Amino acid sequence: MYMTEWDFQPIFKYESFDPNTDIDEYDPTIDGMSLDFQSITTMTYGFNYFFNDWTRLQFNYIMNDEEWNDIDDNEMIVQLQVKF
Repeated sequence: MYMTEWDFQPIFKYESFDPNTDIDEYDPTIDGMSLDFQSITTMTYGFNYFFNDWTRLQFNYIMNDEEWNDIDDNEMIVQLQVKF
């Protein structure tokens, strides 16, 4: 995140999760494990716009990359946050 002089804050986040780094490939004979144990990588691109000290608009585009499927499950999230 970086705050600009225009009350605009661009966002980039990179996440990677591998719950079992000792296993390279899925083997259904290992203790009944499912495909859930494989790694996932997520990148988030977005911005925050601050209208004032109490109100902000958030926009995020989340790109998911799972090893085990080819489903396009990316997300677009918009949120308006107001504090009182």
